[in-house]
Amino acid sequence: MRVLLKNARLLDMVEDSPNIKEKDILIENERIAQIEDEINEMVDKTIDCQKNLVMPGLVNTHNHLAMSVFRGYQDDKSLMDWLNHAIWPVEDRFIEEDFYWNSYASCLELLKSGTTTCNDMYFGMKEVVRAIQDAGIRAVVSWCITDNSIANKPEETLEYAQRYNRENSRIRVYASAHAPYTCNPETIRLVVDLAKKANTGIHIHLSETVEEEAQIKERYRKTPTEYLSDLGVFEVPVILAHGIHFSDTDISLLKNIQGGISHNPISNCKLASGICDVVKLRKGGLKVGLGTDGTGSTTTLDMFEEMKIAAFLQKIKNKNAEVIKAYDILKMATIEGAEVLGLQHEIGTIEVGKKADMIVINTSDLRFTPENDIATILVYAANGSDVLTTIVDGKVLMEDKKFLFSDEATIKEHMLQNAKRLL
Repeated sequence: MRVLLKNARLLDMVEDSPNIKEKDILIENERIAQIEDEINEMVDKTIDCQKNLVMPGLVNTHNHLAMSVFRGYQDDKSLMDWLNHAIWPVEDRFIEEDFYWNSYASCLELLKSGTTTCNDMYFGMKEVVRAIQDAGIRAVVSWCITDNSIANKPEETLEYAQRYNRENSRIRVYASAHAPYTCNPETIRLVVDLAKKANTGIHIHLSETVEEEAQIKERYRKTPTEYLSDLGVFEVPVILAHGIHFSDTDISLLKNIQGGISHNPISNCKLASGICDVVKLRKGGLKVGLGTDGTGSTTTLDMFEEMKIAAFLQKIKNKNAEVIKAYDILKMATIEGAEVLGLQHEIGTIEVGKKADMIVINTSDLRFTPENDIATILVYAANGSDVLTTIVDGKVLMEDKKFLFSDEATIKEHMLQNAKRLL
């Protein structure tokens, strides 16, 4: 399949500052084949971008896709109260098809708002993977393991890692421990061994709340980061979700890890978990990407909203309007997010030879006028509804806001039926 994007204003995210170039882009199969001032070749499909902006698809580094049914359900609670009394009791009633339809709905919401890659940790992952395959999004997936939820998950993780962790696969598989407070040392060691056996990484929540810090210190006389370090977690690539309450010693332990931190600003705010000092982490040598967390805690999967809140929180946290630039935030949502997931050689920028994961953004709206600085407008003014077209792995999944291969109405109907039965 050859797809040609004509009359694009390209923001490729390759340079250290935003630089828009007027280009044509040729996609052959799943990769970017040419980027030239003008391309006139026989193709299967041509998209006239009409001088709208083309940029890399956004990278969401922490998700729970099947939690879409929890949007707006028993909100305004603290994390542990919300998990114990609202979420976990309902999750126990999920049936297999719930994981599929709920995940499919999240995939479409992500694609519709400009995200082309997500990183998912949850349960019922066979059905989640099926939804990811059908929706067409790129994803890293992991079977969530806790002390009380281990059965079959190591075997399934290994099986799916062997199936998908190969060149040109749109899906990658990580091992996963839920969090230090739900996994004793034996469980953590099991996950580390699993990651090494599967030649993959680990996805885990870490340092999300002050309660977690206190609980682990009381139990093990260590910070959660020290606890994981002593158990060998950082010997493999890691995706660490949240990372709000790191000490200076923690940051020193983490500075040489492969992978990085997934910053989830809206979820952190909504659950009052705290403000992650992203500026300090980046200065400490850590890669930081952006994530939404699950729909239950974040309500929206719109990464443009995450970019806004991430930028604003850093300025407030450091009492300095210049402490982080809009383009830094944009990099966190694209190439630096790709680095956290270990996919930087495949996605995150628009370059010849890379995977064709890109979005077309409508910049004709009044919200983009005047366009004094495209990075600040994208981060501070734009939102997911500005996305016109979404391409993943060279396949046009949404064009002019219409899905080409998925029936949004059917997905929505299944979601409503799930919510009625479960909630």
